Amino acid sequence: MKALIMRSDPAAAAATARVFVDKGFQILCVDRHDVACALVKMDLIDLLVMDEEIEGKLTHSVALSGERHNPFISTILLTDRVGSDMDELYELIPCLHALVGQQTPATLLGQLGVASVSNKDFLAVRAASNAQIDVAEQAEPELTWAEINLDTQDLARNDADIPTFNDVAAFTPALADPAIVLDDDHLPRFSRLEQFDNITTPPGHVAHVSIIGGSRPSAGAELQ
Repeated sequence: MKALIMRSDPAAAAATARVFVDKGFQILCVDRHDVACALVKMDLIDLLVMDEEIEGKLTHSVALSGERHNPFISTILLTDRVGSDMDELYELIPCLHALVGQQTPATLLGQLGVASVSNKDFLAVRAASNAQIDVAEQAEPELTWAEINLDTQDLARNDADIPTFNDVAAFTPALADPAIVLDDDHLPRFSRLEQFDNITTPPGHVAHVSIIGGSRPSAGAELQ
């Protein structure tokens, strides 16, 4: 078994480490958050024994990171919280096994540590429960018929906001098909077909084009 100890008081850290060594634990003793987070990600830690606050920064993230990499990890936090303030920590940190005071003797910490890693059945149940919670939080919600609004009036109001083809055509007359127009030098250029009241009588500047057959005109044909 392996325990990570993180105490703000070096003397308390050394006393805690000696007790856990006597109980058969391998010890990792640190005093920095970044080092602790790196160790719980790189190594398989069974137990965390930490002050809740180190150098003005809470150690909750270390416990949460440790549980993410080892669902069977247990945590003992030393804190000055009392009463209802302690309850929220159990909700925040699922792997939290015990909350004790800052002046708790190292021998008692050793007994709590052994008890926290010895109850394998409890750890397995807790790990399975946390896994189910994670799956439920990541799953997409399923829609029910009660949540689907099939009100035809709402659908009609929504359809009214969608422009129709006639609406678009009324505001974009320049989208008509282009026609070939001849200038004085008989060079073709493109222009937009104007809107005519009678499409069979185009204005004079538009060339009259007639299609006689499907064959191509001969090379000597000229536009009149």
